[in-house]
Amino acid sequence: MESETSTTWPAFRRMPDLTSLEDHTLSAVVAAVDRLRTLQDDFADGFLVLARRHLPSYEVLSDDDIRVSAREFMDIMVSEVSSLRVPEGALRERLSGYARERTVRGIPLGDLSLGYKLGSRVMLALLDEVAAEVALPPDFLLTVHDSTWEFANEASTIFARIQREIVLERAYFDEERRSAFVAGVLGGTLSPEQINHDAPVFGLSRQSTYVALAATAVSADGADSVRRSIASAVHVPADRVLSAQVGAALGFIVPRAPESCGDRLVAVGPPLPLDQLAYGYEEAVLTLETGRRFAMTGVLRLADVGPRPLVLCDSRTADGLSARHMAALDGAGRSRAEIEETVRAYLECDRDVGKVARLLAVHPNTARYRVNRFQQLTALDLRRTEDLVTSWWLLNRRRT
Repeated sequence: MESETSTTWPAFRRMPDLTSLEDHTLSAVVAAVDRLRTLQDDFADGFLVLARRHLPSYEVLSDDDIRVSAREFMDIMVSEVSSLRVPEGALRERLSGYARERTVRGIPLGDLSLGYKLGSRVMLALLDEVAAEVALPPDFLLTVHDSTWEFANEASTIFARIQREIVLERAYFDEERRSAFVAGVLGGTLSPEQINHDAPVFGLSRQSTYVALAATAVSADGADSVRRSIASAVHVPADRVLSAQVGAALGFIVPRAPESCGDRLVAVGPPLPLDQLAYGYEEAVLTLETGRRFAMTGVLRLADVGPRPLVLCDSRTADGLSARHMAALDGAGRSRAEIEETVRAYLECDRDVGKVARLLAVHPNTARYRVNRFQQLTALDLRRTEDLVTSWWLLNRRRT
């Protein structure tokens, strides 16, 4: 049976305290730091060669850009060595800014991490040469190596964190831009020139027609639920649906009208070019408000609500008309509600007494009696077109 073998790794070396160093070691450290400060250009040139060889994404950076960053990093690293500290605050801050600037310019996370390791390799190679010149103790040199590579792992973590932050920022910025565009189109505040200029950014065609939708939501969670429902209905990814709060409603720009959104009330405008979509949104909002006031649900177009929008007007003329015809009905006591319900059903059923009786589960004669009683109390003759329209209008106005 073969005997088991094991490898014993050397213990990780920590930076010593300056006060614990012997005089000759401290002198060697000071001499090494002074010498390294004279080699910043050598470090920058050495790193530039490796970057051009191993980091193709750095082609967006000029040679001067790379050299300047390299000198800054070396200056920080040398300062840390002179204080016998593991690279920490100053380098972390510099790396965060560096990662943000480089990521925005298109440098991927992998190349940022590899670039830092390449820089560490060049730095340590120079330190090894200087150590031989100034007789830096081997144990101290190994400690610097250990600390440098330890921080290289942390640098990768810093780069990953910054890149995640930027991804989130971009997503939030994109959402804000989409929302501002939708609000501008549906609210009529963007010029046709600006709409046509920005449309391709959001995947919209200048030549196509689109549909404006209007819906309501009482909370942020409710708005997200409405967006997901509409996105599913029009077959658009939920995170790409174009929506914004426009006035009192939640507005949408979609390629086609949804066929269904469950029990939600969603109002639909007519298909229009983008630069005319504000008119379609006005129509959708009118439809939405009408549907809401009459407790309607589903996908509604203006044609679906009939003349109901006219009922929503509030004027002294309307109040006077109501007072003239409905005062006696209001004094009819408990029968008032039954009479109103029956006459409203009578008008909605195209004056078919049989349908009314079945709908309300009453005898046809009861339905006829209530209709006649309404005519007596209001002085409105439902055989006359004008009186019929006035009755329908007044009864529906009292429902809102």
